[in-house]
Amino acid sequence: MHIQANHSLQPHNTFNIDVKTQYYVEINKQSDILTLRSDLKMASLPWFIIGDGSNILFTQDIAGVTVRCTYDKIKIVKEDEDNIWLSVGAGMDWHDLVTYTVENEWWGLENLALIPGTVGASPVQNIGAYGSEARDTITRVQTLNIYDGQRIEYRNAECRFGYRTSIFKEEFINKLLVHRVTFRLRKLSSGKANLVYDPLKNALSDFSKESLTPKMVYDAVVAIRKRRLPDPKRHGNAGSFFKNPIIDPDYFETLQAEYPDIPHHKTLNGNYKIPAAWLIEQTGWKGRSHGRSGVSEKHALVLVNLGGAKPIDITELYQLVQEDVNHKFGIYLEPEVIVL
Repeated sequence: MHIQANHSLQPHNTFNIDVKTQYYVEINKQSDILTLRSDLKMASLPWFIIGDGSNILFTQDIAGVTVRCTYDKIKIVKEDEDNIWLSVGAGMDWHDLVTYTVENEWWGLENLALIPGTVGASPVQNIGAYGSEARDTITRVQTLNIYDGQRIEYRNAECRFGYRTSIFKEEFINKLLVHRVTFRLRKLSSGKANLVYDPLKNALSDFSKESLTPKMVYDAVVAIRKRRLPDPKRHGNAGSFFKNPIIDPDYFETLQAEYPDIPHHKTLNGNYKIPAAWLIEQTGWKGRSHGRSGVSEKHALVLVNLGGAKPIDITELYQLVQEDVNHKFGIYLEPEVIVL
């Protein structure tokens, strides 16, 4: 366990924002929490949980204790003819896990390649891309209560997974630290490629679906993401900043009458999901800047640090985008990113 005072969080957020936390602590095991709680100073302060900060916008210094799980062990806990169950430490890099699974020819995570962040963030955010979500493969989430260190395990159905959310992001935010996540993956001969996302399907159209492997899908996803999304190592960003809004059928008909080419996806309950990127593009924000921040010219859903951005730059930018989209379309864009 490492404790550092007045610690910069710049290395721990992909926006590359330089804010400081009063105390920074890396936790590896259950007893670390008990040790920290025995310190009256540490116990009296508010605690904040982060991973690699790939879905966070820090707007100010943190007055309290910032906690990060570094446990990164991976092990096979169960196996049968068709499936394999992996227990993975929350501190492991997400893309490293995906790479490990495809190298072993297991189906399940290949569509989620190159998503920044840690394994621990995957159930919190219910990360998703290209027709797949973390909840599709997660069977259990083992957490540690940051007040008393109690180990609590949640089955998939108990996690209340939703669109980019879960019980850990809502009810238990900054209360439960994800320590381990168990995934059920399919072996090569027992699974198949998920090609519901058309650009991915088109990228692999030269191959029969039966001949595809997890690694082939993984390679295609990596290529698409590199082409379409800015590299956070060059321009700090947190990926998709806003959720794609969902509107009711009546309002969709109203919008479609005015904008016949509005892209949409009809949900199972009859509502319509509208791409936030399209809405932002229509307001002219794609490629524009505000202070030292801007909307990526590659993808309108990604806000970027152009170099030396302060929290106020990105905060004002996302609020301006929200205002313009709301003014033009009557739709409020809800941030996918956690704003602290």
